[in-house]
Amino acid sequence: MRRGLLQNTTRTLIAFGIAIAVPACGSSEESGTLGGAGANGGTDTPGQPGTETQKTPEEQVREILDQRKVEFGEAARSAKLKLNDELPTLEEIKQIEAASGDAAKKAAYEKLVDTWVDSPKFATTMIKYWKDTFRTAQVGQVQMNQPDRDKAALFAAQVTVEGKNYNELFTAATATCPTFDPATNTFTAGNCATTPTVGVLTDPGLLANYVSAMAFRRVRFIQETFACSKYPAEYSATPVPMGAGTYTGVAPFASIAGKQTNPQARVDFHDTSAVICANCHSTLNFRAPLFMNYDNNGALQATPQVEVPIAGTPRVRFEDYLPAGTPLAWKFGQNVTDIAGLGAAMAADPEVHTCAVNRIWNYAFSRGDIVNDLASIPKPVTEPLVTAFAANGFKLKEVVRAVFKAEDFTKF
Repeated sequence: MRRGLLQNTTRTLIAFGIAIAVPACGSSEESGTLGGAGANGGTDTPGQPGTETQKTPEEQVREILDQRKVEFGEAARSAKLKLNDELPTLEEIKQIEAASGDAAKKAAYEKLVDTWVDSPKFATTMIKYWKDTFRTAQVGQVQMNQPDRDKAALFAAQVTVEGKNYNELFTAATATCPTFDPATNTFTAGNCATTPTVGVLTDPGLLANYVSAMAFRRVRFIQETFACSKYPAEYSATPVPMGAGTYTGVAPFASIAGKQTNPQARVDFHDTSAVICANCHSTLNFRAPLFMNYDNNGALQATPQVEVPIAGTPRVRFEDYLPAGTPLAWKFGQNVTDIAGLGAAMAADPEVHTCAVNRIWNYAFSRGDIVNDLASIPKPVTEPLVTAFAANGFKLKEVVRAVFKAEDFTKF
């Protein structure tokens, strides 16, 4: 695992896999450790001969980070494997070694990163990256009437490689199902067999891949992949004790379907006897109806296609999610009327942009998935990159370039 980040917090250090032992207060194991008893059993006192100055956890973190050294040759090996799926050539390594002085070596390394990011081979690695991110892949030939599960990853890779606006993943109305020629590492534009088209949100392969009762897996995929967090997705500043727990949702409790407002409700999202279902569904239920008319193959139909997980598995109705007439929403207060509106709201959401940058950061440093592996990143770590992402027109390719040139990537 890649190591390090020049941040003076223990949390940040742990985020990069650097362990630091901070003894508990009053622990008998403090003897001989920083900040604990000295070798003679006494407490270290600043200024006394033979003793160490007590250090805070932040100072210990800084001390460890300051021990890192720039290694452009090592960074080059890691970078090219990530960017082109191959090791640097001897000639490329020598370009760094032959440079005189740190500044020259840095310039030589960064020039190589630019070469690898602009290489045709970058397309192949980005396709792999997006297949991993979406957890999709077409196995064998596409069967009759079945969608191609590669298309969403191909489109996301094309947007990345060609330096297009990342928000096209949520807003593009055409050309979202390209083909890719591995012999030439080139994309050819193509349209999906669905209308309307809204980026990858209406991609048949993705919708088929995440089929579930009441379309909840589809919106869970969107939340976890593009917002980098699980449900519950929104938290109230004033949670309310309720039943066996606490309602933490932002939307009014009665704004989702349940027996408190409709005794005939087929699904009771107001149930609080064991867990507070509404904590998740106060967001889920405002999104899922947008996807209820897509069948198991991801094709849009005129009537609801997903089922309710109750006796007889009937087709879902809008009222199973929300009271009739309730507006849908990306987040509470951000109402939408259709999937295009959902995509527009996502494209305007800083949380979505931060997620995109953080996923690239974890990819570069060989860290796990932000959601499933809890490989989260403290805000100060990537905040400058997120700011630059917005300033450069949301070109994810430039984020890739910046991450692999970052000081944290070149220090070991």
